[in-house]
Amino acid sequence: MASKNTHLRGCVAACALILCLAALWPAGARAQGGGPLYFPATGHHLDDEHGFLAFWRDHDGERRLGFPISEALPLDGATAQYFERGRLEQQAAADGTSRVVTGRVGSEYAEALWKRFAPAPPHKPIAGEQLFESTSHTTRGVFLSFWKGAGGLDFFGAPISEISWELVGGSRRQVQYFERARLERDPEQSGTADEVRVSDLGRALAALRGIDITPVANVGYESYGPSAPLAPDMAPLGGPPRVAEPPVAVPVPQAAAPTRPRRTLEQINSPGGEKSILVNLSSQWLYAYEGDKQVFDAPVSTGRDGMETPTGNYAVYAKLKVQTMDGVLDGQYWVVPNVPNVMYINGGVALHGTYWHNRFGSGARLSHGCVNLPLGAAAWLYDWAPMGTPVRVTY
Repeated sequence: MASKNTHLRGCVAACALILCLAALWPAGARAQGGGPLYFPATGHHLDDEHGFLAFWRDHDGERRLGFPISEALPLDGATAQYFERGRLEQQAAADGTSRVVTGRVGSEYAEALWKRFAPAPPHKPIAGEQLFESTSHTTRGVFLSFWKGAGGLDFFGAPISEISWELVGGSRRQVQYFERARLERDPEQSGTADEVRVSDLGRALAALRGIDITPVANVGYESYGPSAPLAPDMAPLGGPPRVAEPPVAVPVPQAAAPTRPRRTLEQINSPGGEKSILVNLSSQWLYAYEGDKQVFDAPVSTGRDGMETPTGNYAVYAKLKVQTMDGVLDGQYWVVPNVPNVMYINGGVALHGTYWHNRFGSGARLSHGCVNLPLGAAAWLYDWAPMGTPVRVTY
């Protein structure tokens, strides 16, 4: 009887130990062996209906692909899902089965932004360099090592550019484009596992393609990763701007512009063809003039109630091609990266491109005081308007 009790106590103790160890094990690690997942940080699910979850787990998905930013969706007769750093696709094989592959986000992103990469120039062979005859490009050093160790040709495809320098996150970094990704090197992480990482081209391409990345409610899957971050919608109204030099801003396809309102606005009379800008808050429309001649117009979205865009006569006093904006709202810090074609006219009030909504000219006033413009309109205006261009804001 005593031996039975001893055996029972041993079993109970062992079970208790297992439970304690399970409680101490990281949640993310526990999720690796479980079922479908929900990612609160991006608001999307990942499951194995199309084999995407298994592929993500088998290929170090958190590091190489990031979190899902869309649900599974149809794409060119197949099924795909966008992630922060890439895209997965379920494709039909010749034998009738299906397979999961990474999408060609590197090539598609470069084509969408009209990036053209010259072939590698003729040169003597370099130790540790690999030439890809299919694309006439080479890779070497830490890029080649990462490429080989993280999936190689099957995961990243061949290089479509040489190693070059670009602005990334406010600093100059070496980058290289591949058919299915872009790799970037952080010199501050030299010698560590994080020296080379996969860029967030999945998110950038989803924006370019107009993919719906709106977060959805969890249908009951196990949660994985951190909670959703705060998502500000606009630039600060006051205080000096904080200037950064992030990479080239990602242009997002905008909805078709609403019908232009009938012109009942007072024109600005500027003799001698002087350039000037008029923002009409009533119609939510902007006009550009050369003298008395209107040369351009675009829908806008201005300051919401309580944060109205101030009326008055101003002038462009600062221009930033790309800027990271940040501030504090209701006690919470926020940051908006890669705001393109920024032109300050009054304190922290600026005209700038806007990629986080497309409700221009609809009557919806969504900003914290700035003048939101469609990306194409902001780019045109930025190139057209020199420093000192008069800007009138009126009802």
